[in-house]
Amino acid sequence: MKIVKKNVLKNALIGAMALGLVGLGTTSQAQKVYTTTFYVAGMGGHFAKAEMTIDPSLPAPLQLHKLTRVVIGDADSHPTHDARIDNMNRNIMFWSTYHIDPATGMPHVGKTNLLTGKVLEDVNVSIPPQATHTHHVYCASAQTDKYYIPITMTNKAYIDVFRKSDLKHVRRVFLEGTAADIHKPYLFYHGTNSPDMKEMLITINEAAKPQGAPIGKMDMFLLDMDALVNHGKVKVLAHGIAPGAPGKTMSFRQYFSPDGNYIANSGADRMYLIDAHTLKVLDVAMMGKLEENHDDIFTPDSKYIIATSRTKTLESGNAQKISMKNPSCTTEVAPKGQLGPNDYLMDGQLKLYDVKARKFIGKATSVCLPCHNEEGVDQHAVLCGIDANWKI
Repeated sequence: MKIVKKNVLKNALIGAMALGLVGLGTTSQAQKVYTTTFYVAGMGGHFAKAEMTIDPSLPAPLQLHKLTRVVIGDADSHPTHDARIDNMNRNIMFWSTYHIDPATGMPHVGKTNLLTGKVLEDVNVSIPPQATHTHHVYCASAQTDKYYIPITMTNKAYIDVFRKSDLKHVRRVFLEGTAADIHKPYLFYHGTNSPDMKEMLITINEAAKPQGAPIGKMDMFLLDMDALVNHGKVKVLAHGIAPGAPGKTMSFRQYFSPDGNYIANSGADRMYLIDAHTLKVLDVAMMGKLEENHDDIFTPDSKYIIATSRTKTLESGNAQKISMKNPSCTTEVAPKGQLGPNDYLMDGQLKLYDVKARKFIGKATSVCLPCHNEEGVDQHAVLCGIDANWKI
């Protein structure tokens, strides 16, 4: 979604949301239709709240019915990549911020009531002296029943542990000097928890130098969650490698499938489907030349993946056509040469991947430009993470 200054956009009404962990209605014995509310993090200090149905049989399977916002701040104070709905209370969403707030000299961690849209807690978090590259701070996160666990993109990177009840900071863990130390330069940590919250996945992009260009090699570590959050110890349960393209492929956010068998891992120019037990790559789904994958979440039955994409929409094409009535997006062909700054608008879009068929299906749907075009805000939309509440 586009980066917007405070008060540029009108405050959207925060409607009551449908809750639930499983969602299915059926149009036939062979095809399910899913009903959900997505929360998509953006750099404007808010989350897009997209009420949608998903019908894999349609040309545009992701049907947008209502689009509003959940506001946590503005683009200066609260740019965010992190949507993490509490597994123990799905009326609550935890979040963290991507940049240091210039007013406080620290990033924020907070939680929001999804029924009212109100911020319940917002705390400033200190930056440790070991983290000398701090342009990017929090992005991915994990959780247990008691703890919210945001992960940084700094260098050195680290894992923070906060008590859910009051957001008290209880632990900070670095991987250098542990069994998960790759002993090489890297660019960004990301990660998430397994469905049973007993394991934590950490991904690390190997790089030419600290915070340098990725070399196309992603390390994946499964860590014991109890050892990490309760004792500050790093116990490696599994290690895997996912290859990619130098300078183009890098891990961002990811999810385990609800059945615990798969991991859908964003990789910028591609999406990885990974065996959650062995950390072997099962499939690589390439993104379009104008797209960049930043997060991937499964449907409750683990049959489909919804991928978030930062998509360059051409000013001569989709950029001005996308609206609340027409949020689906035709695939655009990248022109030869480099795009100029006035040739495109960055948009936040969702795509559907069929796990069994091992491919993306149907058109993408925009969850940023429909609102921004309606409000007349002519700036890039920068999304990242996603979470969802599914309805029966």
